[in-house]
Amino acid sequence: MASLSPTGIYVTSPLAAVYYGASSLTRAIPESLARFGTKRAFIVTGNSISKGPLLGKVKELLGDTYVGVNTGIGQHAPIAGIQKAAEDVLAAQADTLIALGGGSPIDASKAIKYFQHQAHPTLPWLNILVIPTTLSNADTTQNAGYTNSEGHKVAVSAPELCPQVIVYDALMSLETPHRLWLSSGMRSVDHAVETLYRRDVPPPVLATALQALPMLFRYLIESHDDPASIPAREQLQIACWLSLYPNPRPGSVGLSHGLGHALGATYAIPHGITSCLTLAASCAQVARFTQPEFQALLSEALKRVESSVPNLPARSTRFDAASDAQLPQGAQDGVKLAGYIDALVQRLGLASTLREYGLQEKDFESIVVNGHGDVNPDVPKEEVLGIVRSIW
Repeated sequence: MASLSPTGIYVTSPLAAVYYGASSLTRAIPESLARFGTKRAFIVTGNSISKGPLLGKVKELLGDTYVGVNTGIGQHAPIAGIQKAAEDVLAAQADTLIALGGGSPIDASKAIKYFQHQAHPTLPWLNILVIPTTLSNADTTQNAGYTNSEGHKVAVSAPELCPQVIVYDALMSLETPHRLWLSSGMRSVDHAVETLYRRDVPPPVLATALQALPMLFRYLIESHDDPASIPAREQLQIACWLSLYPNPRPGSVGLSHGLGHALGATYAIPHGITSCLTLAASCAQVARFTQPEFQALLSEALKRVESSVPNLPARSTRFDAASDAQLPQGAQDGVKLAGYIDALVQRLGLASTLREYGLQEKDFESIVVNGHGDVNPDVPKEEVLGIVRSIW
């Protein structure tokens, strides 16, 4: 494993409690309401969840504290939906937000908290409890991504936006469409991998990312093969939590995330699918160009995946290059890891191309400009363009 910098700082987030395991919601809500001193709780969710049994279950557990719900949060959290929900929250005089759903309702709740504080700084900060139904893991971060009125993905960020309570109840994920469940799990794979080559990552965050990666490989395959398996879902929720361990910090995790943000809202591609598209190719190129300490972490990740994942799919060679044999061993291992990521995407039935989402070659330049930024300065811009071409 790579040697870590002997100096730095790890700042804890406002996250105070994580409840995990099937049926944990029954305990989590009353205990959290007492922890917060909640008087008025407001649910933020999307239209699809409003049509199923989950919303009613949460309302029942909130009891007399329940004061309202907004079900208008769409994919990629459009700003219009957030603004309407923020108006509803203010009108209800809520003191606690219950975010129910995937990354969009969770990010929307963080954005609502931010915008209410900006507009009404004398009001106390809203409390946030999140009940994820996917594995996208907006749960542990201080970033609130949303789609602005021009259709671009933007974000607000502040340490106070981290949810105080997360509830990983596997039973709450059973209504999630299976493709969404699996593709959001690839988002967690994206978090774990890109944490390994992100600069200035504190030791506990690196350690949990390394632990999460083989868990995600193993249990995504198990969940694919047996969608009703509660144990597989429980393990995936734990791996999701570990993949991006609480660490208040702004910005994209890495190159795959940057490209995903450029693609997602603009071309209506779900974030889980953007990870399926961009991660393997990004990992291979980062491995070739990044620093030796990050290559060593990719080597460690490869070793763990190869040694501890039963029925590991045969490695894809789609992103290999003839010149890889001349690279340092750590770089070669990173390219091999990328091959396993690509094989996992195919094993889960999630392979796709940018063409399928209507992208044209004329779009490549803007994707590179908007997606590259400073998230991985080691990879030259022309190589990022090559990534986009390779997944088109």
